Amino acid sequence: MAEQAEVPHGLHSAGVPNERHGPVTVDQGPVPAVSTLKELAADGLEELIGMTSILRSELKVHEATCRTLLDEVRVDHQITGVLPEIHADTWRSAITDAIRGFEAARHRVRLLLVAIEVEEGRSIGEVAKSWGVSRQLASRWVQESVGLRG
Repeated sequence: MAEQAEVPHGLHSAGVPNERHGPVTVDQGPVPAVSTLKELAADGLEELIGMTSILRSELKVHEATCRTLLDEVRVDHQITGVLPEIHADTWRSAITDAIRGFEAARHRVRLLLVAIEVEEGRSIGEVAKSWGVSRQLASRWVQESVGLRG
C-alpha cells in the first residue's frame, strides 16, 4: 500500500485551496451567502436609522413652519408676505426629499431582509405571512431582491 502524502491544512489533495467563495448560480452569477446579506442588511439598517433621524428633524421643522403659518392665517395676515419669511421655496422640497430618502432606505432594507428569508429557505407564502402582505407582493419583493443579492 502506497503512503499518502500529507496535505497541508486548508488544501485538498491537488494542493488547491479548499475554500469556497460563496454559492454560484448559472443564471445570476455569485449570490452572497446569508452572512453577506446580513452585513448588507446591517449597513442598510444603519442608513435607515440615519434617514429616520433626518426625517424626524425635517418633520419638526415642518411642524414649526405649519404653526407659524397657522398663526398668520388666524390673524388674517397676507400670506404673500409670510411665504418668503418661512422659506416656502425650500419648505416643501426639504420634507419631500426627507420622505423619499427614508422610503428608499426602508425599501432597500425590506428587500435585504426578504432576501435573507429566502436564503434561509422560507417560501414566498412564509415571507408574505411574516410581513403581513399578499403572496403577490411578497413574490414581487423576492424578485426585486435578486438585484441586491447579485
